[in-house]
Amino acid sequence: LKDFIKCFSFAIDIALEEKVDLVIFAGDAYKNSSPNPTHQREFAKQIYRLSEAGIPTVLINGNHDNPVSFGKATSLDIFGTLNVPKARVVTQPELLNIETKAGPVQVFGMPWPTKNLFLTKEECKNITDEEITKEIQKRASKKILEFARVVKPGIPAIFAAHLAVAEATYSGSERSVIIGSDPVFPTQILAQKEFNYVALGHIHKFQDLNPNDDIPVVYPGSIERINFGEEKEDKGFCLVNIEGGKTSYEFIPVPARKFITIDIEIPTGQDPTNLLLS
Repeated sequence: LKDFIKCFSFAIDIALEEKVDLVIFAGDAYKNSSPNPTHQREFAKQIYRLSEAGIPTVLINGNHDNPVSFGKATSLDIFGTLNVPKARVVTQPELLNIETKAGPVQVFGMPWPTKNLFLTKEECKNITDEEITKEIQKRASKKILEFARVVKPGIPAIFAAHLAVAEATYSGSERSVIIGSDPVFPTQILAQKEFNYVALGHIHKFQDLNPNDDIPVVYPGSIERINFGEEKEDKGFCLVNIEGGKTSYEFIPVPARKFITIDIEIPTGQDPTNLLLS
């Protein structure tokens, strides 16, 4: 926990030092939707620092933030319930018109797409899980296109979502994302020309899925290493600048804990514990 707090606090420090206009947290604040009070307290401390500084913060609901049972609160709902100043929680697809010190920003928020968001109970009857997933993908994609159509020209537009993208690679590997029953979206659906930037959460590895285009489609990745599959990956966050319709961003590394693999050959008959200790 201390490692995550250190890295998240570092990111907030930079946001405050740079006097950013807006912070987007694209989901998965915790490991699951029922975090213990200590985890909640430490995360809330950092969000409150942004609130106290008057920096608008958008919190996108991720798959780990979602409750297993229908009707239960997400782990992020508390910020909306308490009406934390400047904090907005996205638990359903919606357009947020946010006023910042540099002017208005359009944020089109898309939480982790579940059947509860896009399908009724009646529609889910008598169809397979695979068919449900395809229908979620279809309806969520339609919503993204609807978002693009209502963008007001001349005002920065950001699509912020917690999604699995087909061209992304898992943290710790170079293979394409294969989620199984989870909805997966192609980059071209997200990279609508009306958006200035696409801010994504879900995949732990930092990557820009649209590097040769004017519209960055970026996973900043997890703020800290989760396991040894992420041993060789940089961890951090992105500082984004949108000016005159042009977008640029910089990946800022955080002081993540180093993971070091030590390979030791243990001869037959040797006590592995004593050999490692020596």
